[in-house]
Amino acid sequence: MELRQAEAFYICAGIAVIFFIISFIVFKRKSSFKGGKKAVVPDYLREIPYYKVKTAIYRFLRVALIGIIILSFLVSGLLIARPYKTESREVPHYNRDIMLCMDISTTVDNLNQELIDKLIDVVEELNGERFGIVIFNTSPLLLCPLTNDYEYVVDVLEKVKEGLELRIKYNAGDYVDYEKLYELDSYISDGTLVGNQERGSSIIGDGLAAAALSFSDVEENPDRSRIVIFTTDNDLLGTELITLPEAGQLCKDRGIIVYGIGTEVMDPVQKQMMMDTVIYTGGEFFYGESPSVVRGIVSDIQEQVATLDETHYEIIETDVPETPFKFLIVAIIAMILLAFILKV
Repeated sequence: MELRQAEAFYICAGIAVIFFIISFIVFKRKSSFKGGKKAVVPDYLREIPYYKVKTAIYRFLRVALIGIIILSFLVSGLLIARPYKTESREVPHYNRDIMLCMDISTTVDNLNQELIDKLIDVVEELNGERFGIVIFNTSPLLLCPLTNDYEYVVDVLEKVKEGLELRIKYNAGDYVDYEKLYELDSYISDGTLVGNQERGSSIIGDGLAAAALSFSDVEENPDRSRIVIFTTDNDLLGTELITLPEAGQLCKDRGIIVYGIGTEVMDPVQKQMMMDTVIYTGGEFFYGESPSVVRGIVSDIQEQVATLDETHYEIIETDVPETPFKFLIVAIIAMILLAFILKV
């Protein structure tokens, strides 16, 4: 066990030593008469076994009380010094990049909401991977570049999720905080509607292509696994710069595997096109919006893309105040009992 602030313990130990010295001097010194009635104890009474036992018990209890007070000083100092233990933990690191590519049009809101809810747990368990987020409608937007700052990624996902929840409630006719709705809807919409009047919306191929191009170090680090989790209903309502099959070819050329997730209600032709595209990249196609289905999809993706790169060891420092705190509680209780018995 080590101490974060050892000087605090040394100060309390010094106080305990001073208290011990003072107690020793007071204990040895005879008390002077301070008034009242004097009582003479004959010598023969001092030889009575009962008197000897009571006197010995009293002296023992006084010494015990002093000892417990000193122990309390030391334990308090130990707690203030913040004891901790150091452990070496094995941490697996995975050699992969994950890009979430979401069609942010309202027809995919339910699917995106359920998916993000499950992905938050996934992100919190990542080790070594980089995670990024692209959202698209008319135009794609890199909402979060590839990063291993998982706390930041979760914050972004939480904000997107909250925006989707408010938008779903609003579209269902439920009451919402309109100021909050405007703020969060702007967060997930601004930048994705550039050129909307001219080009339309739900331009699927452009979104997937933007996700593919967001893997910036493909040539420098070709051995790293790269995947895209791609959500859309594949309902094209605009003029695309690149078709979905062409975007799939771009992913294939860059070694990116696409896992596509469609909504429950999809046109058969659009569904088949999306399925063919993601399978061509080496990925799989799923569809469904219920929590149980999305949970299963996320589990499948986790199992299929988890490629161990190497194992690292990290030093973990953990505070361990439990044992000293228990000693302190016992010491305080003992002091109260002894003080009551001695009528201090």
